[in-house]
Amino acid sequence: MSDSQVTATIRTNRFGEIAYDPDKALYFPGGLLGFPDSARYVVLDHEEDSPFKWLQSIDETELAFVIADPLVFFPDYKAHIRKEELASLNIHNLADAVVFVILSLHGTPMDMTANLQGPIIVNAESRVGRQFVLKESDYKTKHPLFPDLAPPAKA
Repeated sequence: MSDSQVTATIRTNRFGEIAYDPDKALYFPGGLLGFPDSARYVVLDHEEDSPFKWLQSIDETELAFVIADPLVFFPDYKAHIRKEELASLNIHNLADAVVFVILSLHGTPMDMTANLQGPIIVNAESRVGRQFVLKESDYKTKHPLFPDLAPPAKA
């Protein structure tokens, strides 16, 4: 049996039982911010050809985040992270990094926000990642994903 055929299963609250390849799971040694006990995740497609994905915890099966590549919605997005911090993930070339941001839904889809201040960076080869906090940044934790569709702010 080849490695690509090796699967494990978890029973999740949101998706029921899912099979995944443990070799393709992502590992966050310190967990994600606020979730230190959940270190292993699998990425699931939301829908085919959708920019949205799910980051489903393997360790806490009731935990799942909607994520996206920030460049799809914010083409000028730049996560300024020091080289030594990237080196901690064994990333020496930005081409080896995958960047996600966590999305939050606040009522309707037009109210969806992205945490641009806390990007998730993953080494594409080792699949080890970390959530960073951009300290000197104008990015917000709740940046509107669709600012042109959002209703005007109340006075």
